[in-house]
Parts: sequence; structure tokens; C-alpha cells
Amino acid sequence: MGPLIRQLTRIVFACVGLIATSYCDVAAAQPDRSNASPPRPNVLLILADDLGFSDLGCMGGEISTPNLDAMAKSGLLLTQFYNSARCCPSRASLLTGVHPHQAGFPAMSGSLSDQAVTLPEVLKPAGYNCYMVGKWHLSERTGPVIRGFDEFYGMLGGFNSYWQEQPYFTRIPADHPRRAYRPGEFYSTDVFGDYSLDFIDQGQKAGKPWFLYLAFNAVHFPLHAPKATIEKYEKLYLAKGWDKIRKDRLVRQKKLGIVPKNLELTPRSVVPKNRINVQTGWADKYNPAWDSLPADRKADLARRMAVYAAAAEIMDRNIGRVVKHLKEMDQWENTVVFFLSDNGACAEWDPCGFDKLDSPLNILHAGDDLKKVGGPDSYISYGSGWANASSTPLRLYKHYAHEGGIRTPLIVHWSTGLKTKPGAISQQPGYITDIMSTLLDLCGATYPTEHNGHKIVPMEGVSLAPLIRNERTILRILCVEHEGNRMVRDGRWKLVAMAGDPWELYDLSSDPAESHDLSTLHPNRVKKLSREWNEWAERCNVIPKKALPTPQIANKDITVECDVAPLSPEGVILAQGSNQNGYALYLKGSKPIFAIRIEGKLFAISATNVPGSRFHLYAHLNSDRMMTLAIDGRTVAREVAPGLIPVQPIDPLSIGEDVQTAVGDYVAPNPLKGTIENVKIVVK
Repeated sequence: MGPLIRQLTRIVFACVGLIATSYCDVAAAQPDRSNASPPRPNVLLILADDLGFSDLGCMGGEISTPNLDAMAKSGLLLTQFYNSARCCPSRASLLTGVHPHQAGFPAMSGSLSDQAVTLPEVLKPAGYNCYMVGKWHLSERTGPVIRGFDEFYGMLGGFNSYWQEQPYFTRIPADHPRRAYRPGEFYSTDVFGDYSLDFIDQGQKAGKPWFLYLAFNAVHFPLHAPKATIEKYEKLYLAKGWDKIRKDRLVRQKKLGIVPKNLELTPRSVVPKNRINVQTGWADKYNPAWDSLPADRKADLARRMAVYAAAAEIMDRNIGRVVKHLKEMDQWENTVVFFLSDNGACAEWDPCGFDKLDSPLNILHAGDDLKKVGGPDSYISYGSGWANASSTPLRLYKHYAHEGGIRTPLIVHWSTGLKTKPGAISQQPGYITDIMSTLLDLCGATYPTEHNGHKIVPMEGVSLAPLIRNERTILRILCVEHEGNRMVRDGRWKLVAMAGDPWELYDLSSDPAESHDLSTLHPNRVKKLSREWNEWAERCNVIPKKALPTPQIANKDITVECDVAPLSPEGVILAQGSNQNGYALYLKGSKPIFAIRIEGKLFAISATNVPGSRFHLYAHLNSDRMMTLAIDGRTVAREVAPGLIPVQPIDPLSIGEDVQTAVGDYVAPNPLKGTIENVKIVVK
């Protein structure tokens, strides 16, 4: 419930069903550190941004990534490692070892919770110096140095130009040494390599083990790279297109042993037209065959993919610089390296709001009419067609809980500590929260129960140290949720759904591409796994721990009444549903708004005046498509809507905040300060 929300004296539902919820403990036990090997290793944690499952050479890709390929060849490659589907949530889980909802980032905005501890906050008491280079993206209020890092250089936000240092890239502490670059010399990926070397040198001089979190903004949009590297790939992508690239990648993946030998190439993944995320401004509308495109459109799209590939190659090149430096310092043998991506390939378009047709940065989907972008290096994104190729052979992309959105390769390398056969490929499922548990195990650190006067949420991850030591596999249940997209995996079985959709069931041992839905053949398994997900979701704050009875609102008249005494001008009074389907009452500029979502489209009516300090709200949506909003018995807004809410949303009813994706024109959870009383909801 939202801050200061109290005294819910009456909640009445007519014709409603209840969500059965209970608690379960899916989290693993605390790691056993009895086998930690001295000396404690240095730790290099490398995170790529929006890198697709098959982009690396060691994963079947044609992009030149020799340094990462070499680490995989002499290290351990996990091909079924999961993330949290999006930049912020994944980074929050990676740094804290708890699910994003527990860490303060169920969506794209928030602050790291005081009830979560970060990797540097845990490793520093164990004697580590801690450094960060790259993309933070977890709010400026809880910046890297505030949350435990000794030094930081990089970007606090989510994305910007690779070419322009000011005002986007920051040195913290501000009075510490900062490199100077001549005009035209700055390129963020190279600069991140520079500062990585500086911080490693600093850590070595300190005489302590060090932890370096190297979080590239490559290959996140806007896609920028030097022309010479782009030109290495442009003819290749123009000649083959995404359909042939997908086929070639799958052949190589089979030879590498990454996917089953009999796996067939799936149709190109397409998200239905009506799935539009209004908040972030993207829609995956089309995904046509490459050969159906006109020549000028092919040339434009081939160059975009070439820029993407060039950005990935340069990232690998800088990883090679770091590895070379460690070897020259005689630190490579005792440095454990982890490499992964924060989510799957990105099919977003026009996320920056450049939506004017004459904008040089206007970005279109593969099936749109041809629109050229300005300048050889001004590309924002590469579109859904190439994202589909980057995900080969997996389904969908970033945002979604299907394999293409949340599955990443994890490369682990440690010359003196890794006991598996060099080049081993593991099908062991893992999750991004496991990094915290693993480093506690390897570094001899202790996870606290309290920090800075706050009780700390128990960590959720499982230590990968037994895999690194070649001792045993790890059995557990994995659950993920982002924007209502959700999954639960137990062994070979995976239950998955898009926001507002029914569950799908897949046997990943034979169908990693999620092509054959088995839910109707195994209804008991669907029931069992969905119960596991609901219990996890309640325990981890995905849904309220004391879940309110949730009305069945699909194709129903809805009437909502309540008494409100707000203490803030903004906030959600109540909401049920998601950014796809649902309804909400909220304040904006102190004015009440009644909003509904129908297949992603927002319809809202608003009061024109600010009510008093306490007022009674009445909102109604009827079968005649009429929306009505009244304050203290007087109608203040009335308008025709497109219809009733057509689909029962999975997002539950919440009062005082919107606990999952936003129904209305706000950023969830958007809590309201004040009191909300005498809530009455009737559906019929």
C-alpha cells in the first residue's frame, strides 16, 4: 500500500473472484563458503547492454568477438542464464542479489532500496576496493559512490551519444583525476576501457583485492561506431539480410552444441499490432521477409545492423585491452571474470521521442515505408527484424519473459579457480541474482542482516561456486516478471505469458525456441507452476503480500466509489490492470482522473477543478461505453469510451499506488500520500 494510506474501513465487491495467494520460499540457502580458496580473487564483472543471445562468435554469431570467444574457449559458458528483461531491473538485481521488485526497480524508474545491499557494500567490508565504469542507470539519488563504489566514471542515465562526453559522462568523486580527450577522440566504449585500466592500476597499488564492474552502454541505442568498423559488416548484411543470417547462426549453434541438433528455425517473432507500450513509445508492428523489401530500404537496414555489429566488436576489443593489461600485471591468473548481458536484443523504435517525420533521428520498423535517417552514424536503433536475428533461435526480445527477452550467455573465466574442463558448455539454468551469492562464496564476504540502520532483505540468488568447482548442479525454481510479462521455470519446464495473456507451457529440453505450447496437454503442470509463480510474486512484492480480492472486470460494467483526503497533488487512488488493459483513479495536479486502458490505448476523463481537502469520488464505465466521473455527487466529466475492458488483467487491484505497470498517465507505482476510505467496487 502507498505511504500513509490507512483505515480502509469498507471494501465491497459484487460479482468478483478472488486470487488465492500464499507464501513459498523459492530462494536458496545461504552459500557454503567453507571451500573458498585463498588468495581471494580479483573480480571483473562485465555487463553488455541489449546484446542478443546469438551475437557473440562463441554463440554462433558472425560478429568478430575474439576476446570473449577466447574466454569462453578456456572458461565456462552457461547458455541458459536469465536476466530481468530490461536495463534497470536487471542492473538492480545484478548489484543486489534480490529481485528488482525487492530492490526498488520493478520498472524503469525508482531508487535502490535501503533494504537491499549492493555488491560493493558487501565486498568492501571483506577488504575489497570497488570500482565502476560505464552505465549506472539506477537513479542519481542513489549513485555509484553513494552505494559503495570507491570510484566511478560513466553515465548515470540510460543512454546517450557514444561520441559526446559533455554533459553526459561523469567522474565521481568529481575532484579525482579525469582523462582529457581531444575533439573527435572520445568514443564511450574506448573511454570505458581507458578508465578500467586506470582503476585496475589503482586497485593494484592499494595492495588489496579489487572488484571492477564494467558496464558498457554498447550495444544500446543510439547505435554509433567509427566508419571503418562499420564498413567491415555493411556488405555482409546487405547481401544476406536477417533471414539468411538467422539460418547461418542456427547452423553454427548446432555445431557448437548450444541448441539441439534437430531444432528447426522458427518463424520470425512478431508481437501483435495492438501491443503498444504507450509509456515508452514503441510498437513492434512488422517483421517482413528480407527479400520483400525494396533495395533502398535494405541498404538503410543493413547499415544499421553494421553499426550494431561494429559497436559489439569495439566492446570486445576493449575487453581484450583489459585482459591484456591484467596479464601484463600478472593479475590474470587470479582474476575471476563474469560476462553477460542485461537483457535480450532490443526491438524498440523511436524511444527518444524523435517522432517527427522530418527528424534526422526518426526510426522506423522494418515494415514501415522507407525513411532515411541523417548522417552515416546517426542511427538510433536497428529495428525488430535484426533484433529477431540477434535472438536466434529464441523467441521475442527485450521486455518479454520469453527466452529471447531474458536469456543471456554467461561466460565465467578464472585461470586458477575454475575446475571445469576448458571450453565446457553448461545447460545449467541460472539467474542474475546469483552473482551476489557467488561472489560472497568466492570472496569470503558476509551478507548482512542490517545495513546503515535498515533491515536487509535476504538474498535470492544461488551460488554458482559449485559449478565453478565442478562439484554439482543446482536445482531450483526460477521466476521473472517485467511489465506483466512473466515466467516460471522448473527444470526443463517453463511457463510463460505476455502481460494479460494466458500461460503457455514449453519443454525447453526439446523446444528452447518455445514453438510448441503444451499447456492444453499438461493442465496439472500449468496449475502447479502458476501456483509457484503466484507464491513467488507475493513473497517478492510483485503483487501485494496481502492481496486484495480482485474483481473480474473483463466485459463488465464497473463502478468505483471512495472517500479521499490527499496530502499530495499526485498519486494513484486505486488501480487494477496494466498498461494493456485496466482502470485507475488517480490525482494529477490535484485533479482527479478516471482512466481506462483497452489493448494498450489510454482513455481518460478529468475534473477541471481541484476539489477540497476531503471528497467523495464516483467513477463509472457502463456497457453503453460511457465514462463518468463525479465529485461529492456532482458530475465533473463524462465522455464516450471505445468500450468495456476486454481482457481480465493479471495485475491485481491495488489501493494507494499502482503496484505493477501503469494503467494511467504516470510512472508506477506513483503512491498517493493521504487517506483512502470506504472503497466500494461493483462490477456486473
